[in-house]
Amino acid sequence: METIIVKPKTNSESKAVLDFLKKTRITVEIYKEPSKADVLNSSEKGAKEVQRYTKGKVRLKEATHLLNEL
Repeated sequence: METIIVKPKTNSESKAVLDFLKKTRITVEIYKEPSKADVLNSSEKGAKEVQRYTKGKVRLKEATHLLNEL
């Protein structure tokens, strides 16, 4: 199976593509790109986490523990 990424520029293009895929009974998964604000908030949160670690306020988990949680 192949994955095809389509990036419509307008809502009407997006609707047209989705309508076509539904008519042809093709499975669709929609992933929305994060906004710039979401990316900046995530970066800021990560920087604060690093700062807490360097000050000794937080202990980080080992990678094996994180993988075991999955």
